[in-house]
Parts: sequence; structure tokens; C-alpha cells
Amino acid sequence: MIDLSRNRAGLLAEIEAPEPAGDPLSDLTDPRVTTEGAHVHVCGRAREDLFPLLEIALSERFAAVPRQELIRNLLMPLKSALGNACKHGNRDDPAKAVFVELVLTPNGALIAVTDEGAGFDAALTFRRFQKRESFFVNRGSGFRNLHRAASTVSYENGGRTLLLCFRPSTSGNLRSDERACPAPTLAELANNHARIESCRVYPAWGCGNRYVLRIARRTGQAAETRILTGRLHTSEAAAKADFEAAASLRDARISRSVLIPRPVVIPVEEPRLVLCDFDPWMNLWEYLGYWCSLEALRNSTERIGRALARLHRSQVAFNWAQTHRVGEGRDAMAARAERHLQTLRCGHDLVNRFRVSVRRTLDRPGFGGQRTAPIHGALGWDCIHYGIDGFFYLYRFETCRRSDPGLDLGGFASDLLRFTLVDLDEGAYRTCRDALLASYNQRAEHPMNQDELRFYIALALVERLQRAGSRTRADTEELLNALEAASCGWGEP
Repeated sequence: MIDLSRNRAGLLAEIEAPEPAGDPLSDLTDPRVTTEGAHVHVCGRAREDLFPLLEIALSERFAAVPRQELIRNLLMPLKSALGNACKHGNRDDPAKAVFVELVLTPNGALIAVTDEGAGFDAALTFRRFQKRESFFVNRGSGFRNLHRAASTVSYENGGRTLLLCFRPSTSGNLRSDERACPAPTLAELANNHARIESCRVYPAWGCGNRYVLRIARRTGQAAETRILTGRLHTSEAAAKADFEAAASLRDARISRSVLIPRPVVIPVEEPRLVLCDFDPWMNLWEYLGYWCSLEALRNSTERIGRALARLHRSQVAFNWAQTHRVGEGRDAMAARAERHLQTLRCGHDLVNRFRVSVRRTLDRPGFGGQRTAPIHGALGWDCIHYGIDGFFYLYRFETCRRSDPGLDLGGFASDLLRFTLVDLDEGAYRTCRDALLASYNQRAEHPMNQDELRFYIALALVERLQRAGSRTRADTEELLNALEAASCGWGEP
């Protein structure tokens, strides 16, 4: 929250920062940034120069902090602070810089973001904000993001410097060891007289790892920092399928609102590793958990509906892809799901409700015939990521194949049901489900109705329950509650 009564000295005392000794660090990939008390100075001309490495370094340093807490109280406020400094402070003047100073201790972080602009009256602006008067540009989202955080935000230097003090709720947040991640030499990327000087590996939440490369160019040219995201597959065949499907989908340009990451290379030394040229920092669960609004949820749902319709209508061929169950009918899918549900010992009542609900849909006139299309094959909110660049990306393509397009819709809608059960309400679910169907059906070759969607939601939830063995009991209970809701017609008028 914004508290203009706080100053730098008091905030440094709050995180028990010692007097700085020696020159500050200037490299965010220095291991001391994530493992020790550190004092860091960096600068850049735009938010895109600064936020990617700041987000990676701070995410790794505070790896023990719940991800949603870190996003809400540190990463999103920092992103807003950098955006305000560039747009409003420096007025997007490329000749002006933004300076970031970090003081990192075992108790938290103090981050100072300074621009080279004329400054502003922070006290007057904050009073107008509190009174809901007109004070902003771009709807004032930056100021709102700062005030909604649990961290302390203040200003100094005539409004040119923002102070952000983060104290995590989780103790023991400071990492004391290096991640045991493979760091390939990536000789395949060293071309055009380029040379890879270093490669640091950081976890990408739900994506695998992020590879921060320092690439030296021709003599006299500045070194370049490049960030790739990599997934280590269980087999070389899965890695090849993922790479080739991503390349085919990207070439097909199936969507302008949900992009496909560009696959870069499968390293010779690790043929199970696929590296892609994108930098994600939130999956769809985390993105919508931060905003937690019906407007954001509906907009995202419509976006995915349009993208899925274009995928399913595309002529992308997955010649190498998995072909099992391509010709499996809906009766066979329902019977298989029921058998799996019985093995999970969910209780006879739930199994019976599942059977009745599925049978009601299967017996509907017109719900027959086979539909096949290019599908993602394992779609869920953990396959949709929000990138540092502000774009949404579809990810994880090793299960792409020709099969029933309802499987993709059901996978997405099952997570929509779970999200609204926990964070919103039945009305929100109904609104967004209808928005999903409307945006999909407007462009789809084979439209889908509510009853059909409920059938595929139930199949997806049973499949997720099968994979819930390694999850917590709370995760399993959430899935069971969602299946109960789907089987009982939750969200129906």
C-alpha cells in the first residue's frame, strides 16, 4: 500500500539492512543476488530492458514465497513502478534512463526506481486517488496496482524515486544453494561470429527452466542478453513432437491473440530438451488470480475461445503425433472415464451422478457422429502463459494430434469451473461459459452447446483426478467438488 509517511531510512531498518560495504553489484545474474545479502544497481531505457531479469532474479531469490503473494506484493508493483517511470517520468524519451537500486536481505527487499523526469506531487496525486478524483492517465492502473499490494510504497526526490519495500510472509526465503539445473553449452546458437559467454539457469514456474544467455557479438558490438524457456521431456520422441508441433502451429499463425512460442533448438547434448524463444512469468491461473475480476475472466475466456476455433479449423498436420483414441467414440470415452472414476473410490453417489449426467448428453438427438480436428490434446490453464512482453502464449505441444475438438474445450472449461467455484460464483461461471461458447461457435466448423460442453468438462475432470496422485489432498478435494458441480448441472439456469 502507498504510505507517504515512510522514508528510505525507516524502510531499510524494517528489512534490517546493514550499511553497504564496497561497490554495488551491476549484474542481476550474479549468484550473490539470489543467495546472499546484496546491494545492486542497474539501469535501462525501457521497462523491457529491466523487468525480465529483475523478475527472474527476484523470483529465484524468494523461491519459497507463495507465487501469488510474490506476484501481488512484489513483481506486479515493480512492473507498474517501472512502467510509470518510463511513460510518465521520462515520457518515453529514449535519451533518458531509469535507475533501479535493490537492497536485499534475509528479511526482504527495498527497491528504489528513479527516473530522469520532472517529478510530480505525490501527496496531491495520492489525495486525488483516495477521493476517486481524476488524477491519472491510462485509467490509473499503475497507482492502483501499487496501493493494492501489501508491500509499502513511498516516494522521495520530488516524486522521481519510488520506494518499494517487500517483506515476505514466509520465513527462510533466502536461497542458500544453487539450483541443480542443466546448463547446456548450446553451441547451435553460437553462429554469425557470436559466442556464448555464460548461461545461467532459473526455474520457470510451471514451464521448466529459463536460460539466461550472455552472447558476445562481433568485436566492438555490445554483448546481448537473451532469455529462452526450456522443457525437459521424458523421451526424445516427446521432445521432437513438441518442437515440430510448435513450429507447425507458429507457421500457421492460428491466432493473433494467443501466440505460439518460437521453438529455437533441441541441443545435441540433451535431445530431450526443447528451447523456445519466449519468457513467461505467469500462467493463466496466476494471471486471473491476481486480477480476480469477472471482466478479466470473461476477456480471457473469449480470447481462448477464438484461438481454439481457429486451431480446430486449421489445416495443421501432425503426421508424427499420437494417434491412439483418435477414432474413439463418445460412448467409449464415457465408459473409460466411469471405470477410472470407480477405481478412485469417489463414492457410489458421485459415480451415479456422473453416469446420469453423461448419459443425458449422449442420448440427446444430434450428439453423435465423429468430429476430428487438429487439437492441443492436453489443454488446461497451466498451458496458457502470460509473457513478459504482455502477450498470451499457448504452450506444451507434445500431445497435439487429430482428435475430438471437444477435448480441448472441456479441458479449458473444467479449469474455468474450478476457478469460479473457489474465487467467484455460479453466475460468473455461467457468464464466462456462455462467452466461451459464443466466441468459439462464431468461428468454429462444428459449434458446441452447453450440454455437450458439460460432457467434456466431466471427462477432463476425471482425467485430472487420475493425475492427482502426486497432489495434495486439497487439490483432490477441489477436483471432486468440481466434478460434483459439473454432474449436478452447476451453472445451468
